[in-house]
Amino acid sequence: MMRLSRRKLFDILFESLPIGCFIVDKDLEIIAFNKSAERLTGWNKEEVIGKACSKIIRSNLCRQFCPLREGAALKKNYIAREAKIKNRFGEEIPICFSSSTVFDESGKFEAGIEIFRDRGADHRLQTLRNHIISVFAHDIKTPISVNGAIIQRILGGKAGPVTQKQRDYLQFLLKESKQVELLINNLLELLNMESGRHPAQKVATDIESFIRETVEEMKPKALQHDIKLGFHVDKDIKRPVILDPVQLKRVISNLIDNAIKYSNSGGFVEVTAELQHNWLVIKVQDCGIGIPEEDLPHIFEYFYRAKNSISKAGGTGLGLSSARAIVESNGGRIWVKSKVGEGTTFFIRLPYEPDP
Repeated sequence: MMRLSRRKLFDILFESLPIGCFIVDKDLEIIAFNKSAERLTGWNKEEVIGKACSKIIRSNLCRQFCPLREGAALKKNYIAREAKIKNRFGEEIPICFSSSTVFDESGKFEAGIEIFRDRGADHRLQTLRNHIISVFAHDIKTPISVNGAIIQRILGGKAGPVTQKQRDYLQFLLKESKQVELLINNLLELLNMESGRHPAQKVATDIESFIRETVEEMKPKALQHDIKLGFHVDKDIKRPVILDPVQLKRVISNLIDNAIKYSNSGGFVEVTAELQHNWLVIKVQDCGIGIPEEDLPHIFEYFYRAKNSISKAGGTGLGLSSARAIVESNGGRIWVKSKVGEGTTFFIRLPYEPDP
């Protein structure tokens, strides 16, 4: 049986990686450079070995924040960060990268490794999608607004007397017109958030007061549906959290509203906030109908609805997409765990600065 040496196995794996990868020594000079890195940068391996990575990669982070140098100083890895590099021809390439540092037995920095991929195609596709949706939304917003205004004038008697039956039809059309207009406005707002045109307005926020206020505002709806709504905030959260309270309140209120909507009478919804590894984690948990496993990967997509929720669905279908955009603009992440018939828990993870 043929046995590969560790070095041979490493060379095979390293060179076959579909993403760029390079390794540096303690002086941040390149000692390994794979074929994907050659394709992305235009440099051949033989040309870059022994040279400082900053002179080859030429990232916008090299001068102000070198992830490998910072990683060595803080003994920290960086995962899925975004940056720009310049290839040997001067072309700027947007990348997504992760970096990791290696230390010897005495704790001294010994080597660093960085992997990176071109995210230009992703960016171009996202930009094109947002442009098409934005143009479409703006093009239909004007006629919808005009139709609503005309219907209101007719209801006001500007075109002559209106019978009760005609009034009922017109009021139905006006209601549907306003719903479409709301959908368009929400969609345009979501596109603006995703593109960074509406940045988060972050302020120091007391989490216990913030959660209590949000829950209290939702209690009338919970009582109306015979749902017990409660909250708990970890006592270890002693410092204010830097976040956008207006936007985050929209997110949590929307999650509570969904939890109430998809829970049976007599159930419960609980909001908790706790610390996990220097992150603030907010959870909204219910004991409702749950989300089918096949739907879970898609629920944050535009207009997506789980198969078992359609009968109870309302609104614009953009609530969870907006929630994701808001949470990410606050430097966090949102995800969900659910089981049909047992309930759903949404998790929001936000940066938290621990006590010095």
